[in-house]
Amino acid sequence: MQPAVTRWLGRTVPNHYCRFLGTRSIFQHTLDRTLCVTSPARTLVVVGRGHQEAWSQIGERNPGMILVQPRNVGTVAGLFLPLTYIRACDPEGTVLISPANQFVSPEQQFLGEILFAIRAAEKLPAKVVVLAARPDGPDGEYGWIKPGHALTSLGLRSVRAVTTFLHKPEPAMARLAHASGALWNACVMAGHVETLWRLGRQVLPDMMVLFERLGEVINTPKEPQVLRDIYERMPVRSLSRDLLARVPGAAAVMEMQRVWWSEWNSPERVMKTLTRLGRDSASVMPHLRAAAAESRSAQSLDVAMAQYAAHDQ
Repeated sequence: MQPAVTRWLGRTVPNHYCRFLGTRSIFQHTLDRTLCVTSPARTLVVVGRGHQEAWSQIGERNPGMILVQPRNVGTVAGLFLPLTYIRACDPEGTVLISPANQFVSPEQQFLGEILFAIRAAEKLPAKVVVLAARPDGPDGEYGWIKPGHALTSLGLRSVRAVTTFLHKPEPAMARLAHASGALWNACVMAGHVETLWRLGRQVLPDMMVLFERLGEVINTPKEPQVLRDIYERMPVRSLSRDLLARVPGAAAVMEMQRVWWSEWNSPERVMKTLTRLGRDSASVMPHLRAAAAESRSAQSLDVAMAQYAAHDQ
């Protein structure tokens, strides 16, 4: 996404702070949706170091806490850093985790799906409830979830076990997942604080030792230095690949109904959404097309080089 954004704006801006549609970024949309299901005081926002755009976009929304990660070390740390602070004040609480790089429509329907996920997490306190979307094709750049048997229901809605998480599978595996009825992982999750914490301890104990060290010094003079120190030692880990995929039985899945969902982390996905909305003339579109063409060319070169190397052997 960055080549398209840099061409469009003339500078580097993380794509979730860009206003591709209307007057709000998808970061602002995410924050506004969160504030519809909880109070500002109970909202915690995680931003990256150097993300200057975040402060002006948060504006008067006034979340209860804003945490700045010293460096980007993947989505596992992006989950457990805020959870460390929540656990310090409300270890029995239920949390909603909502990534800031997603387009959803209609928003009111999506809010209803979020509330279903929270209710499901309260009904199944030993599970992490993950929302999922019905795929429109075998996209290998998404994470996939294979649902299993029904665990419980909320009215007519089924909450199902998870048999498999697939993290960005190869094309052949993505086609198989699509054909078998697997769903796209929307990465929107609800769960009890201690359920998530125990899961982290079980799968990634070395990381959790670092966050527990931070938890011991929250609201003390040592807190800033300890935060910097643990991030120097923090390994890069993916929430889908390195945590959930290793213990699929710890999760439950709910398929979203009547929600159009897309993760905006590639030019092709943003273009597809804008085209579907009738916004082909949006100012960003030429830059998205150019970036997408360059990406396809680079992939073709990689394939050609791989084939050459294979023949050379």
